[in-house]
Amino acid sequence: MDLTPLSPFRAFYCSRLYRTPQNSPATRFFDIHMGPHDLVFSYIPTKDLVHLMCTCRRLHSLVKKVCFDLHRLLLPFFGDATEVERFRLMQSLTDTLISGSTALQYFNRVTYRDSDLDIYVYRLTARMAVDFIVTNGYTFDPRKSQKKNVVEQLSVSISDRPPSYLGRGIADVLDFHKGNKKIQVIVAESTPMETILSFHSTVVMNIITPYNAFALYPHSTFVTKEALIVETVGAGQELGRQKYVDRGWSMTPKPSLKRNSELGVRRLRWVGDKFTWTITLPPLTVNTTDMCCINSWQLENEDETTETTWKIWDSPVLRYKYIRGDAATVNVVLDEIQSRYSTNLAAEFARALSCRREEVEEGLVPF
Repeated sequence: MDLTPLSPFRAFYCSRLYRTPQNSPATRFFDIHMGPHDLVFSYIPTKDLVHLMCTCRRLHSLVKKVCFDLHRLLLPFFGDATEVERFRLMQSLTDTLISGSTALQYFNRVTYRDSDLDIYVYRLTARMAVDFIVTNGYTFDPRKSQKKNVVEQLSVSISDRPPSYLGRGIADVLDFHKGNKKIQVIVAESTPMETILSFHSTVVMNIITPYNAFALYPHSTFVTKEALIVETVGAGQELGRQKYVDRGWSMTPKPSLKRNSELGVRRLRWVGDKFTWTITLPPLTVNTTDMCCINSWQLENEDETTETTWKIWDSPVLRYKYIRGDAATVNVVLDEIQSRYSTNLAAEFARALSCRREEVEEGLVPF
């Protein structure tokens, strides 16, 4: 689901097609700086809102500003816009992801009472993320099995043999409170994406990076209101699914048999591919590449059970580990990049892999 503005030609064509006068009431309404847009847009279904964004740059910018404002989502946790931007900068330095119900609320334009902020971090950078949260006035709330001091508990979390937490790629879960607000730091054993793709169903497989917001299964999640049940280990899976049934989603046990479906089995999916709903976030002061788009996976269905499948992928030239559903393509592209560049390999690799993915989706090259 591409949410980029229209090309100049297409925007001109649409303006000629509908011939809306520049000083028409409709035009003046959307130009109001402090208008009732929030109320009007709240009555528009998500699918229609996306179509509205595709009509022209003016509406694309307005809808994005009013309906998909990241500051509105994060201000309750960090107090002011400056701290929100500092949090996003911390994200960029640590490759921290926002997911769970927080990311779902962002896309769905709703607020759940007593909702936590769930952030997913690498063991390598967990200490920096925790330091940021503590300096924002949050206090560590240890569980019975955890050490009272957050530094001591972090030493356990990021050790070479961290405690396994439910076997879903989670090394540890750290809870922080400030008043009635709660932030959960989920420390990943290998990569945050392994944990996110091990959620109980597709409804919560949404991600906010420092640069983009990605809904991996947007049509089923926000249009048909279906959640594919994903088989995963650990307690609390049924409880988690029931929570979203109570919020209006239906749980389906079988993936789609349609070839061109986001829920199709044995289809190689990528973060940011043509099935993903991608919202570009306001730029940061640092100019870096969104490495989350390297991650890929597949859905597999066997004996009435659906799983997400991937393998952990590591390279000595990259700082972090990623998940990949197709080793050949990733390794070929990385080899090409290493032969051409001596610096900034990660950014060049991510860009090259994104171009290769787009060519495959358009049928220009075989996989």
